[in-house]
Amino acid sequence: MSQADQRRTEIVELLQSSTRPIKGSELSERFGVSRQIIVKDISHLKTKEYAINSTSKGYFMDIEPQGKSCKRVVMCQHDYDEMEEELKLIVENGAMIDDVSVEHPVYGSIRAELMIETEEDIQAFVEEMTRFKGTMLAKLTDGIHLHTLSADTEKILDNAIDDLNRNGFLAESEEMV
Repeated sequence: MSQADQRRTEIVELLQSSTRPIKGSELSERFGVSRQIIVKDISHLKTKEYAINSTSKGYFMDIEPQGKSCKRVVMCQHDYDEMEEELKLIVENGAMIDDVSVEHPVYGSIRAELMIETEEDIQAFVEEMTRFKGTMLAKLTDGIHLHTLSADTEKILDNAIDDLNRNGFLAESEEMV
């Protein structure tokens, strides 16, 4: 077995036994390889049909549904400069941002898990976006994107969505215009 195959086998074992997401930088340090090698390893494992989820908090393998029990999908629209404010409005209401997705005219649905539920998560996400000069997925679709929100109660979701609407973050559908 090659070194790469051995490392990938160990990555799968780590992810299967972990109760939390494992950051790529942790894997990189553990195996003494670059972060980019870990990204390639994860991509390779995904081609072998390992159900590895990639989030801003790290990688995980989990068959349990992520997020909280009550869920809703909202359509938002904003610029990069408003991203942090949007996330804060949701989290301050007690809801969690499970993911972000866009509907691209060529690629179809593109989705990234976020699992943001605290102010600290927001700061870490914004810092990573800044550090890696990241662009929002929504840049592909004129700022329009979907978030799956989750919370412990429907009332929490109602409040978060009301705040998003009041602050102009909810996108209007063609039917509403």
